[in-house]
This record gives sequence, structure tokens and C-alpha cells, in this order.
Amino acid sequence: YCKTIPEPEFGYSEMSAIGALIKALPESCALHLANSSVIRYAQLYQVPSTIEVCCNRGTSGIEGSLSTAVGFAAADHRLNVMMIGDLSFFYDMNALLNVPKMGINHLRIVLLNNACGEIFHALPGLNLDERGRKFIAAEHHTTAKAWANDQGFHYEAVHSYDDLEATLPDFMSLEGDQPRLIEVFTNAEKDIQVLHAMKRTDQAA
Repeated sequence: YCKTIPEPEFGYSEMSAIGALIKALPESCALHLANSSVIRYAQLYQVPSTIEVCCNRGTSGIEGSLSTAVGFAAADHRLNVMMIGDLSFFYDMNALLNVPKMGINHLRIVLLNNACGEIFHALPGLNLDERGRKFIAAEHHTTAKAWANDQGFHYEAVHSYDDLEATLPDFMSLEGDQPRLIEVFTNAEKDIQVLHAMKRTDQAA
């Protein structure tokens, strides 16, 4: 039944980026999904059965998803693609310290950065004031570029759908002697608008 449901189409957003990345995956690889928005939005798209999907979903938490993907990739020589949100990534970013030591050049990280935990802006009844935006949604102005470069990653920033399409062929290739990280920057308010529009469409159906 799930396969009969048409895949959604969105403008440039977290959701459309996840969809484009899933569609660009090679036939055989490991796809690691962090928690919260990433795993919810990935469910909207069909993942081929030849792709192994790995998740480390905490109890409504962000603990260890990046560390788990790094450890898995150390023992698995296929392409390993990790999709992770900004708060989960920065919580666990010390995991990248082990990547150069282990020579995990087949690791690919997709960091979705909309500068906060946007789901907290979308929850019904939770109207965030300035303190709420700071301590609940954890709004920030942080980028992974310097940290990724320091750990030997090939880093690219993505700010549009065209940027994303241009970087995907190299990103998904096993050629090269570096792990790769692309940081997909989106606007949290637009991501929330897309989420609400999708929910309205679901309710209407």
C-alpha cells in the first residue's frame, strides 16, 4: 500500500533535499538516518530494497547517531551515507575525530542545517518566545565547515536545489581519498511552512 502513495514534491527545503538524496543513492549502499526530522521526512520517499537502512533512534533524543554511523562504516566498505540534522550533528560531532584514524574514506555525511530544531516551531500549542527559541529550538549560527576540513573531509556548502544537484554525482562516488560532507542550508520558517502545507494536504485527502 505504501508503494502506491505518490511521492510528494516540495520547493527547496529539508524535505526536498532528503528526497533528492535518496533518489541519488547508488544501488547498493548503507543509508544511516539520524532521528527527528530526518527519519520522519525520509519515510515520504521510496528507498530501494537493495539499500540497507540503519537507524539509531533514541527515546526522543539525539544521542550517538553520528558515532554509530562512523563505527558501522569502519566495518563496512560500501558507500555509507549519513543524513543528520544540525542539532544531532553538533551534539555528536566529536565522532569525526575517528574518521581519519580509521581511513573511512567511503563515508558521506549530509548535514541538514536550518539553524535550529524546527520541529519545535511546528508543534501545536508551543508558541516560542525569545527564551523558547534559545533553549528549546536551540537556534544557532553554526556551520560545520572548519570542523569538517580539520578532520580531513571534502566539504561543500549547498544553498539551493541547483547546488545540491551539482554536488551529488561526486558526493555519491567512491572515487577519491577523502570522506565527504555536504552542508545543506535551508530556512527553518520555509521548512515549517512546507511541513504545515503537507499536513493540510494529508488531512484534506
